[in-house]
Amino acid sequence: MTGGAQGLGRAISRRLADEGARVTVVDLNADRAAECIELIEKDGGSGTFVKANVAKREDIAGAVQAASAGGALHVLVNAAQYFAMPKALELVTDKDWELSEATGPRATFRFMQLAHPYLKAAGRASVVNFVSGSALAGIAFTGPYSAAKGAIGALTKVAANEWAAHGIRVNAVCPFALTDVQRDMIGTEWDNYTRTAEASPMKRGADPDTEIAPAVAFLASDDAAFVTGTVLHIDGGMTELSTVDYSKSPGVFG
Repeated sequence: MTGGAQGLGRAISRRLADEGARVTVVDLNADRAAECIELIEKDGGSGTFVKANVAKREDIAGAVQAASAGGALHVLVNAAQYFAMPKALELVTDKDWELSEATGPRATFRFMQLAHPYLKAAGRASVVNFVSGSALAGIAFTGPYSAAKGAIGALTKVAANEWAAHGIRVNAVCPFALTDVQRDMIGTEWDNYTRTAEASPMKRGADPDTEIAPAVAFLASDDAAFVTGTVLHIDGGMTELSTVDYSKSPGVFG
């Protein structure tokens, strides 16, 4: 579980552990990871932490090796992603682009590629990636992030096509949720959550624990044995039914 120590990642890590998985939490934040593992174990689950920078291939290799210590890996969830704040394309920097690409599609690809032998050995396995409505709808001022998520969506479908014969299902989720980070920004000038929620049909983001994590757990489980190559929207209709205006976000035009 990449990015598994906080936000949506923490909720998913805990839910998978509740379902009986031995969860490997891959993250850079050791303190938040320790809190996550403590919560998992308090609930009777099993979890371990691997500190890794998903932009580094050697860290990814170490994380995959740790997660597959038993010789097989049944579920891979790729949630880690750097998010560049909304910005006009002409102001996007090389750093914005490189971080988005390195932590998004490149990291997702590397985790999938290095995990493939272990997923294949499991016989029946599942990969769940994260895409975004910003890519699917072409939301203005989200260039690097949208490009990264669009690439992950394409990668998901290619892998689903190639790996079905290996017993590996590959799907993606497209969430809109209220995480701790977003909650802390509500009311500040950086509050893009409220702007997005107001433009969405249900006027709110999902609860990570009760509305996002169960959907990911479903895709990871045998209940979704005939589901592959799909994007599950868990966004209250935001992607298909609304348009978000980021034009007044700080820094968009410099």
